[in-house]
Amino acid sequence: MQKPWYIINPDRNLAATIWQFVTSAALLWIALVTPLQVGLVTLEINWVFMTSLGVDFVFLIDMVLQFFTAYVRRTPRGDELEVRSSKIVLHYLSTWFVLDFVTLIPFELVALLGGSNVEELTMIKVIRVLRLLKLTRLARGSKLAQRLEAPISLPYQHLALLRCVFILVLLCHWLASIWATTILLVPRGTPTWIDDIAAVDEGFGIDTRAHPLRIYIASFYFCSYTMTSVGYGDIGPQNVSERVVCTLIVLGAGLSWACVLGEVCAIVAEMNSAKQAFRQKMHHLNQMMSEKGLPTELRKRLRTFFLQNRHQCNFITHQQLQKDMSAQLQAEVCTVVNLPWLRKVPFFNNFLLHIEAVDAAGLDASNLHACIADVAQELEMKAYAQRESFSDVQVLHILARGLVLLNTRVASNGAVWGEDFVLADVPLIQRFSGFALTYVEVLCLKRGSFMDVIERRRANCPELGQIVRRYCVRIAVFRGILAEARRLKLLQIREEEQRTAPQISMQELPSLPGTAELEVDNLR
Repeated sequence: MQKPWYIINPDRNLAATIWQFVTSAALLWIALVTPLQVGLVTLEINWVFMTSLGVDFVFLIDMVLQFFTAYVRRTPRGDELEVRSSKIVLHYLSTWFVLDFVTLIPFELVALLGGSNVEELTMIKVIRVLRLLKLTRLARGSKLAQRLEAPISLPYQHLALLRCVFILVLLCHWLASIWATTILLVPRGTPTWIDDIAAVDEGFGIDTRAHPLRIYIASFYFCSYTMTSVGYGDIGPQNVSERVVCTLIVLGAGLSWACVLGEVCAIVAEMNSAKQAFRQKMHHLNQMMSEKGLPTELRKRLRTFFLQNRHQCNFITHQQLQKDMSAQLQAEVCTVVNLPWLRKVPFFNNFLLHIEAVDAAGLDASNLHACIADVAQELEMKAYAQRESFSDVQVLHILARGLVLLNTRVASNGAVWGEDFVLADVPLIQRFSGFALTYVEVLCLKRGSFMDVIERRRANCPELGQIVRRYCVRIAVFRGILAEARRLKLLQIREEEQRTAPQISMQELPSLPGTAELEVDNLR
């Protein structure tokens, strides 16, 4: 509300975002073309020269816009957007203005229009290196990359690897341009590194010095094998100036190659970290089975289990990621991920319907969603090998992978059983015996953990406890009545069997001298 209409908010203005893409393209032109203009391209008015002027015009417009672009300033209360015009102008004048202004001075245009001689034009070409200072604008463009990360799923490891390759090629490009410039820094007739190549090309009627592309290819070839420490040795410095420049190139290239190589090794190691951990686990397993002398069939079952169980670590990673989220995001993610099986549990389904009603009424349901997140965090992953039996009481089971035989039916992915795990009276719980037809992964929710969630959320979310309580009462009464009916039926059957059984009279009893009346009654 305090921002004037002419002040640009770079985080919310679509035109400002598009303009950042334009300036990024201009910076790419500077990074690729300016080194060639310094070392190889003749200073003359052509399409490259006119395009460079257009790029300068883009940066001129950008420099003007910086006087009207808000910036973020740090305060004791946190980061705030500065929208006061006077503060914006002072901030830009004290930071980036001098650098932007110096790199915009068209020295080459002034030299061409003023009719400078060859020596002056050569110095102007060297001054063009100042344009590379524009690349410091990349420090401002970091937010642009952050905006691209939100809507697009970027493969960070592959992207980092491509970035290292791009940096390596760009460094070789810059060093090749610098190495090509050494031909211009010495008087004609002085031996240079290009002489041997020119002598070979001269035999084919080719004037190497008149072809900038051939010079660039030879220079890039020299810098690439120098940077990668291959060092063929067929090209080398021929004068003092070239030796000085070559020494600087070797030192800079060696340091750059070490940094890039270390970064690439770290990226590749991170990409294969899960595979390496799994291989190490399998190595320890084989070593343990060999030391213990396990039978061949058992070894095969163990290897099969661990080979199929390698994906279980993903569940642990996902659980940790959810813990690192904010409470609201954690609740939303857990609701979406666990919605299929939540709908299959009666009291969870009722709770979800209650959440939907609260959301439809426009009320705050964040505490209700947080309960779902707490329940999801209590889930445990269990894995069972093929032909393995399992049976747990007061545990809710969600089949995540495989096929299971439950009593007399086959369950597949997404199946839920043990919904009555909330009952405190164990005899009222319907028992299931599971038999793994394949390798299975089961998510388990124990009654104790679930009741702890209800107790923790009793103050700010009593609805879940009430819904579960009503479910327990209804199921307990229903199953209690059935259990009592079965007991009475069984008692009735026993009484009928006793009535129809033959009676034993006192005369049929054998004489038992010394027996008491109580013993006779017990015998009868």
